[in-house]
Amino acid sequence: MTFYKTLITIVLVVITISCDENVEETVTKKSVILPNSKHITIEKKDTRTTSIGIFTKHNYGTKHNFKYNVFVNEGKINWDFGVGEPKHIVFCENNTYLHYLNEKIETEEIKDSITDSVEKIYTSKIQNNYQKFIDERYFFKLFGDVYWLDIPEEEYNTILNSCEEYDVPNDNELSILVD
Repeated sequence: MTFYKTLITIVLVVITISCDENVEETVTKKSVILPNSKHITIEKKDTRTTSIGIFTKHNYGTKHNFKYNVFVNEGKINWDFGVGEPKHIVFCENNTYLHYLNEKIETEEIKDSITDSVEKIYTSKIQNNYQKFIDERYFFKLFGDVYWLDIPEEEYNTILNSCEEYDVPNDNELSILVD
């Protein structure tokens, strides 16, 4: 008899917390011609996922994600870092540099000295990141590699002394407050 009560309880719990996900995606594009005649296109894909109880119709929460792509001169240079938000782009001689913000989730374990229990605390930090575009293609750009290389902030700041920095249009979902 206890087995059936447990089984019925489990079935009822599963039925009441079962969710249906409603996914809504929006893609926006902005194109800008910079003063140096470079054409950049910024594509942002917003995704909102809402979990609704199948039987209860209760809203269990909504997750929001976004993803940026930056195309320079109609795709000759493509930056696709996912959740990072591009802020500035620098064109310097034959090199291209990008400054973007990224959200980093850090986990910290805190131990309660009285109960010896361990609790995980998640913190979110917004970080400045800098990358340099590397194009090692050859033979009419058919072979070789194209990638973005992380560079230190000091190198990026040194480049700003001799090259022009341009703002990348974005929705400012990520920002760092300066004291």
